[in-house]
Amino acid sequence: MVGGVMESTVALPETMPAGVLVGPKDLQVKEIPMWPVASYGDSDIVLVEIKACGVCGSDFRYFLGENPWAQHTLGRFVPNPPNIVLGHEYAGVVVAVQSEDNRHLLGKRVAPVCSKVCGRCADCQAGRSRLCPDTVHMGHGQGWGDQAYFPGAYTRFAPSWGQSCFEIADSLSFEEAAMMDILAVCLHVAEQGRIQPGRPVLCVGAGPAGNGVAQAALALGASHAVLLDQSPVALEIAKKQGIGAVIDTTGMADADLLAALKKLAPEGFGSVFDTVGAARTLDMAISALGKAGTLVNLAVHDEPVPINFLRLGSERSIVTSCNFEVGDYPRALAWLEHGRFRVKEWQTKTTLAELPGLFKDITSGGSKSVFKLVVDPWAS
Repeated sequence: MVGGVMESTVALPETMPAGVLVGPKDLQVKEIPMWPVASYGDSDIVLVEIKACGVCGSDFRYFLGENPWAQHTLGRFVPNPPNIVLGHEYAGVVVAVQSEDNRHLLGKRVAPVCSKVCGRCADCQAGRSRLCPDTVHMGHGQGWGDQAYFPGAYTRFAPSWGQSCFEIADSLSFEEAAMMDILAVCLHVAEQGRIQPGRPVLCVGAGPAGNGVAQAALALGASHAVLLDQSPVALEIAKKQGIGAVIDTTGMADADLLAALKKLAPEGFGSVFDTVGAARTLDMAISALGKAGTLVNLAVHDEPVPINFLRLGSERSIVTSCNFEVGDYPRALAWLEHGRFRVKEWQTKTTLAELPGLFKDITSGGSKSVFKLVVDPWAS
């Protein structure tokens, strides 16, 4: 049998096309072997036929040579191995299993959790599994040992863990379900921000992360949301969804922006979410933070940033956020299925063949009309 699987519902090919990050700034569509699932040493691994795969902002950071998983989770940089098949936001149909325990998943429409924690380390034992240093992660090259190609979902079939393949409602499209990873992250981020019912929130950046966090914050009781960005498409989508007030910061002086924010939140914001992580956005975010408010940084970068601690008086706090707890995932899925998260307006469909050009274009400042790419690996 191809890959050593016990049972499959489709004829698995020997090879398949995949979006492979050969090295920094070198994404290629290559024909790769079917995943050798038996060699991974985990009988819980199943194969999912990919129906849709989102392109995450972290994928662009990997493309540029960063390792955002390590930077956020471990607090340090870890070099990326060559030949990572990118893609960790995916949904599809379970088509092959290794274990009798997973036979019931065959043919099911699922949105899999893209990682598996060890369950044994101090972080896992303390309920901080999102910080597990021994995480095995799809699309990140993390935890797989030495591999010719590191598993990801920019391809036609991808490994997943049966115990965390969540079935999705028939009413939910695969494209919507492929947003589950970022939505679970957004739910966790919002809770890191300690949403205070009745107080407003500010999202610095109105891309998918800022948009999703704003939606989560409103669902958790925030009075209203304000989103900042310079991207016309991001601001237009936020307006279309009615998430909150949007401000185009293009060309705005810091003093003018802070004055505009003061009008929208005279007592400051109860929670501020910085999806950019630059010195300037941090300074602005602290200035906009109200008493006993929480600033959440979503984009940790390796650079020193001076802070005047006096500005954190009145019990203001700064925290970071990474990943999500396993329990966040089914909650976010329920919110998506019941309309508390809305993502249909986000998506622009693309193909594997188009990815290398799009990555180069987007990371060099192009493709301003794209908000969230969703890959159909079967489309030509």
